[in-house]
Amino acid sequence: MTKLTHLWTHESRQIAVVASLAFATVLCGILLVVRALYADVLGYAGLAWNLFLAWLPMIAALTAYNLKRSDTRGVWVLIVPCVFLWLLFFPNAPYILTDLLHLRARDGVPLWYDLILLIAFAWTGTFLGLVSLYLMHMLVRRSAGGVAGWIFTLAVLSLVGFGVYLGRFPRWNSWDLFFNPVELLADIWQRARHPLANPRTIVFSGLFSLCVTAMYLMLAAIIQFSPEGLERRSTKAE
Repeated sequence: MTKLTHLWTHESRQIAVVASLAFATVLCGILLVVRALYADVLGYAGLAWNLFLAWLPMIAALTAYNLKRSDTRGVWVLIVPCVFLWLLFFPNAPYILTDLLHLRARDGVPLWYDLILLIAFAWTGTFLGLVSLYLMHMLVRRSAGGVAGWIFTLAVLSLVGFGVYLGRFPRWNSWDLFFNPVELLADIWQRARHPLANPRTIVFSGLFSLCVTAMYLMLAAIIQFSPEGLERRSTKAE
């Protein structure tokens, strides 16, 4: 009975998280549609595509996390592709933060409305990424231990800024790894080989990674600080 209760509680929490992210996504869509109806022009349409891309790592992480919980034989054959897809598309989630660069008066729409629109998309996309990272953190921790979980997570966070940089400035996409791998890898190698020749790459990537790391640490701390988390730790201590 206790195991069944724990399973139900765990599943209900997953549903609550996904539902809240879905609600935020629907709100973003409504804000975009209202803007289009008001201005009679589909401005900022690219935000919808970027938010769709932000959902891909979330779906991949949620799938991998639940596959690991099933603990069936040969499940890693399915988990590994999910982890790969998650890692490939993960930078698309916090990438939406850089869309704030597009904020300016346009289409006769109040600037404050566009600010709210961009913040809504940026927040939703980033939070999708942070939650997906937490799921992957938990997956690695349960598979290889707490130290390995943090090493994996911090390694991903240290690289996410560079991934966002490649999307924002050279305008590479995640799928270019499949459709244009030679040029993409050559560009990455060139920047890694001559880092001092590309100061903007280093500064932007480093600062962006630090900001996303700070966000993730806050999310992880809040989860650990939850009353349920404190109660579980107290029960184990007894």
